[in-house]
Amino acid sequence: MFFKKNFLHTKRNLSKILRIFNKQKIELSDRCENLTSIPGIGNKNCNNFYEAGYMTPESIISASDEELLNIPGVGISFIKKLRKTLGRI
Repeated sequence: MFFKKNFLHTKRNLSKILRIFNKQKIELSDRCENLTSIPGIGNKNCNNFYEAGYMTPESIISASDEELLNIPGVGISFIKKLRKTLGRI
C-alpha cells in the first residue's frame, strides 16, 4: 500500500513537470518560427536572439553589427551572411 501510494504521488508530480516542459517547448517553437526565416538562425540559437531582445526578423536586420556581435553564438560569418542575403555589403 505504501509503495502504491508513493508511486502514484511520484507519477502525478512527473506528469506536472512534463506538462511544464511541453508548454515551454511549444512557446519556444512559436517564437522561433519568426526568427528562423533569417538565414543563419536555427532552432538552437533563436533563443539567444530572443533573450537579447530581438524578437522579430526586422529587429535583427536593423541592428548594427556591433549589437549583433554581443549576442552569444553570433560571429562575423553570421553577420556577413545576413548582410549578403539582404544585399547590404
